[in-house]
Amino acid sequence: MELKDLLDESKVKSFQKQLKRKGYKGSLKKVANLAKAHFASIPIIDNLRAGQNVAAKERNIERGKELSLELDKLEIGHKDTEKKLKKLWEAIPNIPFADVPDGGENDGKVIATVGEPPKIINPKDHVELGAALDLIDVERGAKAAGSRFYYLKNQAVELEFALIRYVWDILSQKGFRFLMVPQLLSEKAMSAGGYLGKAKAEVYKTPDDLYLIGTSEQSMLAYHLDEIIDAPKRYTSFSTCFRREAGSYGKDVKGIIRTHQFDKVEMFSFVQPNKSEEEFELLVATVEKIIGDLEIPYRKVLLAAGDMSMASAKTIDFECWLPSQNCYRETHSISNCSDWQARRGNIRYRLDDKTDYVHTLNGTAMAIGRFLAVLLENHQQPDGSIKIPKALQAYTGFNEIKAKDIG
Repeated sequence: MELKDLLDESKVKSFQKQLKRKGYKGSLKKVANLAKAHFASIPIIDNLRAGQNVAAKERNIERGKELSLELDKLEIGHKDTEKKLKKLWEAIPNIPFADVPDGGENDGKVIATVGEPPKIINPKDHVELGAALDLIDVERGAKAAGSRFYYLKNQAVELEFALIRYVWDILSQKGFRFLMVPQLLSEKAMSAGGYLGKAKAEVYKTPDDLYLIGTSEQSMLAYHLDEIIDAPKRYTSFSTCFRREAGSYGKDVKGIIRTHQFDKVEMFSFVQPNKSEEEFELLVATVEKIIGDLEIPYRKVLLAAGDMSMASAKTIDFECWLPSQNCYRETHSISNCSDWQARRGNIRYRLDDKTDYVHTLNGTAMAIGRFLAVLLENHQQPDGSIKIPKALQAYTGFNEIKAKDIG
């Protein structure tokens, strides 16, 4: 959707209906009226400026003064309209794709279930396993920083870096380029991605008006702000991520599934619009390989429109089996944001002698804390040890974690 589309009343009605699926409660008609006023004043301002130039050339001082007063008055109104329009325009979420189901958090569509949950009698949760094997210390994490913080120890630290190297080897084969990114971003960079919309309550802000990233996708998007690029471009980044977890009180308080600070490997793609769906499928297939090779049962869920982020037009979540809770829990997410972020960030590609906006896509390659919980629980053995999946053993240097291994 472009701003000029709001000049067409039939499009406004269609957009309002589609945005309602996303939970948008604003009045698109109000935005359209401001857009009409905005565009209507532009040629008038241009004509007045042209008249000023003529008056200056003719040395008609009186006429120049008249035009200047008229222009000043009109520009004040134009800037006020532009300011109001910008605020309302930036609050409009992306329009969901046609195949996205209606509804909210509980209305996602399970589109595939892969693997059988392991048969574990009285499974221990990852906190109990982590404490017994000296891998995770949530008590000292809370003592140091408060709730939802933790320390990783010993082989758990080795597991984190093994997972990172394992994922990067897969991503490098698929043409992803590595980035180490800023973990503090400006308001402009965060706003371009839509991260200061309904998710603003999740974001930590510093006294210097910088924002701590909640995912490195935010920094990777900002890498090409206000640029014309060659597409496609694929990036991957490892970063520490920070989230307030506002509104999640009482959910996953125990353990390392939902924390204020965690590490993650993210994927990000800039592609031409006609390659958008193909790229989405590539990201999905990449996550399926990562999870499948690590021998974790999972299911794919197509999120309902009202459960997606402000920027997303389509999202598939991957939910991995968590034995201690006897259910699937979200560990990975893939989103196609179409040209919504690119328009806000002014990121284009060149096509012949013209330019157009790219499509942006993002996806979790590995959220360390959540996946460690899944890994430990699914691969726990009756004697309390943890079996390391074969695909990961070359990266860890060990094939199991036993109580006797700890010192």
